[in-house]
Amino acid sequence: MRFTLFFLAFVGLMMPQTATSEILSATDKIVEKFMELDFDESEGVSWDEYKLMVMGRMGDRFNLMDADGDGEISEEEYRTFWTETKSQYYRPRRE
Repeated sequence: MRFTLFFLAFVGLMMPQTATSEILSATDKIVEKFMELDFDESEGVSWDEYKLMVMGRMGDRFNLMDADGDGEISEEEYRTFWTETKSQYYRPRRE
């Protein structure tokens, strides 16, 4: 009995809490993360705010491909990047 109470208390502490103590769905969490792009707190994500995120991700990916850091991606660098990471970007379709 003690273990069960301890376990339930522990699990309750580990669950994410919101201001209203409601449990967020996966979609709610994704939307909440997206809305963090609203830097000017206008309660909406503008094109410029969205572009900042996209450009940041593009820069990160470019840097991953540019293994030698010379500012250009050679055929061999791209081939290596593609071979090592394609499964991350392209998954087989399940029918």
